Amino acid sequence: MATTSTSPPAAADAGLPEYHAFPPFFTLQPVLETRKMQLRLWRELVLRWHQARGVQNLNLNEWLLFANPTIDRTLSLEARREVVQDLVASEHAEWKDEFKTTAFVMWRSPQEIAASVLDFVRKNGMAGNVYTVYDLHSGDEITAGADFHGTNPTIFRRALEILEQQGKAALFKGASSEEDGVKFVADA
Repeated sequence: MATTSTSPPAAADAGLPEYHAFPPFFTLQPVLETRKMQLRLWRELVLRWHQARGVQNLNLNEWLLFANPTIDRTLSLEARREVVQDLVASEHAEWKDEFKTTAFVMWRSPQEIAASVLDFVRKNGMAGNVYTVYDLHSGDEITAGADFHGTNPTIFRRALEILEQQGKAALFKGASSEEDGVKFVADA
């Protein structure tokens, strides 16, 4: 999986939304409701861009969509941090460093993946059985085609931990991480 966040996003090729060419989009708005909408739009743009490219790292100083040279606008570093902090608050990102310059982006939060896994388990009568975490995440037979299949392993494990905390699954430690198991509670 690619980890760089500096791929040049040519505006025409990237399919950027119209608001990316709107100069006020690059200035934090002082009215609270307007700022909430602005942050929501930035969150959607960041998540859509990262998901389309399979990129999970975002460097505040390198992510090219924080600028639009066509209209000569750049989002300030303070505003960039606020955009990423909004992603963190929505559980779609985590800061990777103490200086808050790099973030790990999750286009689907662990909570969303947990809900998807649980729905899949219920629809496919998998409760009460034990599966390896690897088979659920990457196996060809059990979950191929599921919307969570192939999710970043760290995020997938967090999703299973959420289900365990909710009493809907039990995780078992195997001899290796590929052999770790999970059993979904029958009345999950």
